[in-house]
Amino acid sequence: MEASKILSVLKKKLAFLSGGKDRRSGLILTIPLCTEQTSMEELSATLDYLLGIPSEKCKARGFTVIVDGRKSQWNIVKTVVLMLQNVIPAEVSLVCVVKPDEFWDKKVTHFCFWKEKDRLGFEVILVSANKLTRYIEPCQLTDEFGGSLVYDHLDWLNKRLVFEKFTKESTSLLDELTVINENEKGSQAEKERSSESNILPSFDPETVLQT
Repeated sequence: MEASKILSVLKKKLAFLSGGKDRRSGLILTIPLCTEQTSMEELSATLDYLLGIPSEKCKARGFTVIVDGRKSQWNIVKTVVLMLQNVIPAEVSLVCVVKPDEFWDKKVTHFCFWKEKDRLGFEVILVSANKLTRYIEPCQLTDEFGGSLVYDHLDWLNKRLVFEKFTKESTSLLDELTVINENEKGSQAEKERSSESNILPSFDPETVLQT
């Protein structure tokens, strides 16, 4: 999936990878819910895109997901947490639900996430923003959680667009060079030429792109 295909959705910052890591070196995925109704389809598309970025080695360390529900309703938070079970169940190690200081307490008693741990496949904790540092170092948290990690979503998105454009164009160019290189190798006339007149050196396109 390319960022340009879902650019309008990504601009909404329904979820983001800040670059922060938890104490197990797992990546931190943040879902900043707001007072407006969150589209689960758009959130799912955002998560699908973000999860395609890290390497398999990074994913193997597991994700810590921060669901910021301070400006959202409890039923939306509950829906999002349950959705994670289908979107990234194997990779989630811990879900930290950041709650408001007061008005959730009675509603939470009707749905205890700790009772659902075996079914969900990951642990869910309810925590206030000022206590999030018990689980994640302040230097790995962005400023909305009292941390010092700098993250600019629009800057990140612009860099992703440039990177994907470069990758797409480079891949296309290497594919063309591969065809030319193979034609050169298969040509009897070119085989008879001296090594000094050989214009294109032999190369591995995949290695060039990876570099």
